[in-house]
Amino acid sequence: MEKKYLISLIGVLVSFLLFSCAERPVIHEHAFILLTHYQEMSLGDEAAREILKKEKLVKNPKIVKKVKRVFDRLIKALPPKFQKLYDWKVYVIDKDIINAFALPNGNIFVYKGLIDFVKNDDQLAAVLGHEIAHVILRHGAEKVSQALLAQLGGYILLSKVSPAERELAAKLYNLGINVAFLLPYSRKQEKEADIVGILIMMRAGYNPDEAIKLWEKMVEKFEKKEPPEWLSDHPASKERLDYIKKVVEFLRKHPQYVEKFEIPQKLLEVD
Repeated sequence: MEKKYLISLIGVLVSFLLFSCAERPVIHEHAFILLTHYQEMSLGDEAAREILKKEKLVKNPKIVKKVKRVFDRLIKALPPKFQKLYDWKVYVIDKDIINAFALPNGNIFVYKGLIDFVKNDDQLAAVLGHEIAHVILRHGAEKVSQALLAQLGGYILLSKVSPAERELAAKLYNLGINVAFLLPYSRKQEKEADIVGILIMMRAGYNPDEAIKLWEKMVEKFEKKEPPEWLSDHPASKERLDYIKKVVEFLRKHPQYVEKFEIPQKLLEVD
């Protein structure tokens, strides 16, 4: 009975791998995604409701208006397909944290600490463009799909372990999965979002040099506090600054990619 169950699980796993590849827009790379667009939207809607129940939002109309103005300009610069595909909304959480995050339905949350950290609209556009890029590139759906695959893989692997060793094996397996790909976003995903985020801000007419200045400031503030890169969900700030400079230079020299809303493969490979 257990052998038949294991064979069945392996069959499901193989089917997932064969039939769950989707082409990521803009960068035209294949990704392992199990979710439909409807499921992405539903998960995002549910997560947004929970966040809005728990978090206090900034009420200051000056701050809210500023963030919404930049955000709306970025969304209007997207090709019509992407403008309509998601429920684009932006919220400012009243916490002194220098961070922002995106949900797969197009809802973006920015912390007030980040608003205080950026010096101008262009730097804010760099951050918001990055979060918008996560949505368009379907990174949230990919992350959930990887988690589902990891869970299935765990069932298969642990079925081969004796009951006495299963608890320890489960702990080691879960640690390995977390380090491998269940952190918030992978470094590869963060790099993709950086590159496409610059593309978005340039389409909206914002100055990409301010993205460079923002990361210079990030390096100065956070570089010594960063965890080892292999255990981080973000590329090291110095590394990030280096390739952002190259991306800005490339897109300035090749504005056709900004107009077409496409990123060539060679730009994704830049160090």
